[in-house]
Amino acid sequence: MAVLEARKLTKYFGGLAAVKDVDFQVHENEIFGIIGPNGAGKTTLFNLITGALTPSSGEVLYRGRRISGLRPSRTVKMGVCRTHQVVKPFHKMTVLENVLVGVYFGLSGLRSPARARARAMEILEFVGLGERADAPASSLTIGNQKLLEIARAWATQPELLLLDEVCGGLTPTETARTLELMRKIRDRGVTILYIEHNMRAVMGVCDRIMVLNYGQKIAEGTAEEVSTDPAVIEAYLGKTFSA
Repeated sequence: MAVLEARKLTKYFGGLAAVKDVDFQVHENEIFGIIGPNGAGKTTLFNLITGALTPSSGEVLYRGRRISGLRPSRTVKMGVCRTHQVVKPFHKMTVLENVLVGVYFGLSGLRSPARARARAMEILEFVGLGERADAPASSLTIGNQKLLEIARAWATQPELLLLDEVCGGLTPTETARTLELMRKIRDRGVTILYIEHNMRAVMGVCDRIMVLNYGQKIAEGTAEEVSTDPAVIEAYLGKTFSA
């Protein structure tokens, strides 16, 4: 059984189909990438999966159970959590307090402050922010705020983690650090769905990739397969791209 499956997933805004008849499956412990031009429907797809939007038609299944139309608070409790393209830390809270939100709200059900704090610190050490635990979230660099976004989402203990452009705007060193973190999280048993505009990043870390254009799937396969697909080259990559 697939961890995640979309069946003819469609979302209209007025007469515009932001996502149309999209089918795909994500398998256990896979890093599955989603790429496409601006306006291709990638973030709309994330919103449909996590419950921020309700499909016009079609459905989303998580471990065989229909979740399309459920509130985000419900999907998080089922083991599905996401980050956002534009980082959204709680600026007036510390780095540790941000992660504690995820710990308390997620699947662990921890209510003991000492145990919750220990869990949050474990996560911060894992992502490389342990030394900044008591710093205000607003004081972090963009690169570290993106790490905090991942840490807070992972703190909910998801089995499916959706990452929205976590390498956008990062330096090559920060990008390499983030991709390695993604691999380590996957190695902890988490399946990852990953939107990214940084093509080197997505091609280097994903097991399989789906390409969207004008809301429709135009290709799916390995990095090598999609990077040599004529439709993908024409719509997105360009003739000069080389994986």
